[in-house]
Amino acid sequence: MEKRREIESVRMRLIEAGHCRLSSNWNYKRLSSPFSRIYLIEEGEAVLRHSGQTHHLKAGDLHLVPCHVTADYQCPESHTQYFVGLTMTLATGTDLFGIHRCEPTLPAEKVHYEIFKRLVDLIQPLTGKFGRLASVNLPMFVELEARGLAMQLAASFLKHANEAVEVALEKDRRFAPILQFVDENLQRDIALETLAGLAGLTPTYFSDLFFKTQGVRPVEFINRRRIERAQLLLGSTDLTIQEIASAVGINSPAYFSRLFNRISGVPARRYRKLLLDL
Repeated sequence: MEKRREIESVRMRLIEAGHCRLSSNWNYKRLSSPFSRIYLIEEGEAVLRHSGQTHHLKAGDLHLVPCHVTADYQCPESHTQYFVGLTMTLATGTDLFGIHRCEPTLPAEKVHYEIFKRLVDLIQPLTGKFGRLASVNLPMFVELEARGLAMQLAASFLKHANEAVEVALEKDRRFAPILQFVDENLQRDIALETLAGLAGLTPTYFSDLFFKTQGVRPVEFINRRRIERAQLLLGSTDLTIQEIASAVGINSPAYFSRLFNRISGVPARRYRKLLLDL
């Protein structure tokens, strides 16, 4: 029953989809995307490095780069690719691809080509060459079909996930109300005492228990979630950096800049440019 509720709570957001031919200019180092990317190599070769592995992709390969994974992207000569960018999260804000240890490369089947082609045919006439949905209001029937197609691509990887997901989900379940509260209130000030009260614990004991199960203190967890949300807004909206800072609950531009730099490794403006170029 609990697993059923988790499945029903999955929130999927389609960020972009397209089809393009790329040259050796497609060369980016140590880039962490706020949304997951699925590629289908149609012709040529590409090299992606992430998660401690080098992936030499060739025609017919379907490849997943989970969100917030630092990756290198390289095209030795030229290649043609289909691509889709999406987020899939539980109500707690936890990314599904982050807790499912998916096999990153799968052999593409005929249905994958058909899904990508239909997805691009739906979106690109409305969004242009790069298929970004930041400033486009899709008709409802288009959005519903596009989301369904993208979820089919995501499911191809999730069905190959290993058993480590149960451990990760159990960790989430223990603090589910807390994580969901944080995810839904990032634009507001979130006090440690408030979170401890939701858990029915003293602030000190709550902080220690949270650190034991999540690996970070509550304040650092909130800061990371704020910056992850900011990264997503940089890549999926036309909001200004100041508007994004305010949207994630940081009203000081200077503090937002320092925090973004510390967690992302690059300034927010540079981060947005890298995402748009990719």
